[in-house]
Amino acid sequence: MTTIRSYRWIWTSAVASGCGTLAHIGVMELKSGLHLLPQFDPASALLDTLQPLFARAMQDGAPLWLLSQLNGAFLIGLLFGRFFHRLPGGSGVAKGFLLGLAGWLLLGIVLFPAIGLGPFATSLGLGAGPALFSLAMVEAYSVVLGAVYAALQGPDQKIEVGRGDGGHV
Repeated sequence: MTTIRSYRWIWTSAVASGCGTLAHIGVMELKSGLHLLPQFDPASALLDTLQPLFARAMQDGAPLWLLSQLNGAFLIGLLFGRFFHRLPGGSGVAKGFLLGLAGWLLLGIVLFPAIGLGPFATSLGLGAGPALFSLAMVEAYSVVLGAVYAALQGPDQKIEVGRGDGGHV
């Protein structure tokens, strides 16, 4: 029983990350369906940048977007689950929101310039639209991740917040 409980955070992280990914996909589909900011396509810019690195995987039939989701969203979900009880915020939603805010800052300051979009995608000349949309996109993932992860915690996990070991038994 102790072994099962000690690894519970892994499956709850994976489930919560999957739900967050679905929320993210929903926001992206809404953007596409409403034809919002069609010039702002960070996924394509990322794929174009990563394509030379993963050319062999693509030749073998693995879609590059799947690799980015597994490497990005899944790993972020695992890290979130591992450190959930140490993160600031009084609820899963608050913890997810703060994670999303930090992720958005990294996205805008580091990733967007690295893939040629400039800080917060300002080089596209679309004003604040890309920055605000990327905030909504990241927060959709992160808030859902936090809410689902918190909801999946058993009563014994919620009580152990102050233990200092992340609440993992």
